[in-house]
Amino acid sequence: MLFVGFIEEVIFRGFLFKAILQKRARLAIIISSVTFGIGHSVNLLNGAEYWQTFLQIGYAIAIGYLFTILFIKTGSLLPGIFTHGVLNAFSVFSGQSTFEQDTVVSVVLILISLGYAAFLKRLPQKTCASDKQHCLDQ
Repeated sequence: MLFVGFIEEVIFRGFLFKAILQKRARLAIIISSVTFGIGHSVNLLNGAEYWQTFLQIGYAIAIGYLFTILFIKTGSLLPGIFTHGVLNAFSVFSGQSTFEQDTVVSVVLILISLGYAAFLKRLPQKTCASDKQHCLDQ
């Protein structure tokens, strides 16, 4: 589970975000975050419940947004890779839960992710490593 975070960060922030960033930064943020979330629909192939997968897609979009802002602010994939790996590792220890419990956890993850991303956006702008332009100023 630790290595899945590495691979996903390289794909969604390292390649996809940087490729779209060349044209429009805000669009790159949205596409990177949403495709990261939708990518979690693959869990349906592993027998996950529809409602659990839907909730996971929702909070994965928010976490993807946070990781994208984190990448913009730091200019590095490493904080996202580390945090993603830790989150994935902790998910291994989750047990059976009810719809209500999963919904509460999902809402909390969304609120924390969006709140932290909003906080990060207020910090001084970091230039993107790929093109040395201010990512959010485009």
